[in-house]
Amino acid sequence: LPFINAPPSNHDTIYTALVEAVEKCIKQEQKVCFVTFDQPLYWKARDIVASSDLNTEQCRVIIRLGGFHLLMSFLGSIGFIMDGSGIKELFSLVYAASSIDKMLNGHAYARAIR
Repeated sequence: LPFINAPPSNHDTIYTALVEAVEKCIKQEQKVCFVTFDQPLYWKARDIVASSDLNTEQCRVIIRLGGFHLLMSFLGSIGFIMDGSGIKELFSLVYAASSIDKMLNGHAYARAIR
């Protein structure tokens, strides 16, 4: 895709990127166009695709959450589900007590993966 010299969080910038991606997919005769965004832009891109006419018979747009933010959300969901199960006490044997809450919320990615 060409470089778009505009703020990435701007709705017009996201829409332009989506239109460019769809045009490239149509030229390649692809039926599905996968576009990956990080979390702040993911929500805006989903709203744009839902309210626009980007999905056509020629090409369908699928918005994906980037791998890093997907993993952070996954770690946060584990922390939510396992809350009260004793996992904090178990982790306190290995990790510093102040970092356990951040790990289980999905924010201390590097520590949670170790």
